[in-house]
Amino acid sequence: MRDSSITVGENIKRIRKDLNLKQHELAGKDITRNLISLIENDKTPIYHNVANIISINVNRILYERGLDVYIQPEDILNPERYEARKQANQYIEKLTKRLEKKDYQFQLEELNEIENFLNKWNFIDKKVKIYELLGDIFYNAKDSNREHYYYLKALEISYEHPFLKERYKIILKLVSNYILTEKFDEAIKLCNFALSTQDDIPSKYKGAFHYNCGLAYYYKKEYGNCLNELIDAKYYVTTSDYREIKKILLLEGICNCELKNYNSAIRSYNKLLEVLEENCDPEELSLTYINIAQTYIEMEDMAKVMEFYTKANNSLQNISEQCFELPKILFSMVNICSYLNETNLCETYLLDALCLSENHKDKNLFSNILSKLLDFYAETDQYSKVHMILEAYSDKIYSIGINKDFIVILKILYSLIQQNNNLDALQLIKNLLNKEVQ
Repeated sequence: MRDSSITVGENIKRIRKDLNLKQHELAGKDITRNLISLIENDKTPIYHNVANIISINVNRILYERGLDVYIQPEDILNPERYEARKQANQYIEKLTKRLEKKDYQFQLEELNEIENFLNKWNFIDKKVKIYELLGDIFYNAKDSNREHYYYLKALEISYEHPFLKERYKIILKLVSNYILTEKFDEAIKLCNFALSTQDDIPSKYKGAFHYNCGLAYYYKKEYGNCLNELIDAKYYVTTSDYREIKKILLLEGICNCELKNYNSAIRSYNKLLEVLEENCDPEELSLTYINIAQTYIEMEDMAKVMEFYTKANNSLQNISEQCFELPKILFSMVNICSYLNETNLCETYLLDALCLSENHKDKNLFSNILSKLLDFYAETDQYSKVHMILEAYSDKIYSIGINKDFIVILKILYSLIQQNNNLDALQLIKNLLNKEVQ
């Protein structure tokens, strides 16, 4: 019950002073202050039930003070364990600095060292914080699998910490991961779970949960359900919450357009422009102009399409190439250029978007843009340019994942081409592509 330098009694006194507590606060109503004094001076032994009472009293006071520190009975009984909390704090400090310096690369040995340390000591409060920080790092590194792994671990362990504040923030991060990885049903369930079980969610974050639930419904093409969630989101979000209100209005406009409520869509976009013009963000203005132009395409209003295409193009000139959303914006311009019969501009936007998506390491967007570019070359009978794309992006193309079923298809095609049976090979490809479109 003691390390080489400190007794259990001295350890309790150290914990109390570190946390700025009095002896009577450790004692609470179940034991006496005199007993605490005797224990701290090593004049009487301490048993687990007393250590448990002390930890409950300590954690209640820390919660009232707004701190997320969680003292377990083992921290009281084992001086070496409490000392090890300092090492946990060092890990937290290092991970925080990694985020600040945007250093997201980890050696496997580093991760194993942290995991082994946490498994050995099982500090509940430190585990939650460290796993959340690791989730943040892998989110920024665009490693969605590891991001999900650490956010989920942080959330699971957080339920062992009955006084943990702001658990909803971890849940919201996990929701965003589910949406990014197209696990939309899981995102919806988690949003509803948080809203029904977390009593400490501020209004702003309730709005964020409803928005993300709506976003998941949007990707499921359940536009009516999405709009219902956005109504709830607007109830909780004030006009001063600039970041949240603009996302809600944008998604509202998109859903109304999908439901062919074009006038409602234009109203939402006009409200969004009023918000954006106060802050004049070229990235967001471009996206809004593009969405308005696409709505007018559906309304077959050529003059309005041209007006907002011009505005979007002007805003594009002010966006940095480092902007993560830029390739998506360029990709969105292609549909408008196609409607306006600007064939050369379609190719330019697609090539620029493809290059930037590779630079930003956005794998999903790269595949979508590449597919659209290949369609464009097929539609304009420019098959010779496909070889140029293959040469320029060979490493990226060869790294595209292939499952076992598709390997069978490739083997069949390879066999047909080896036999110069090109007609059957072409027909098989056409059938497969038609199946994908359906």
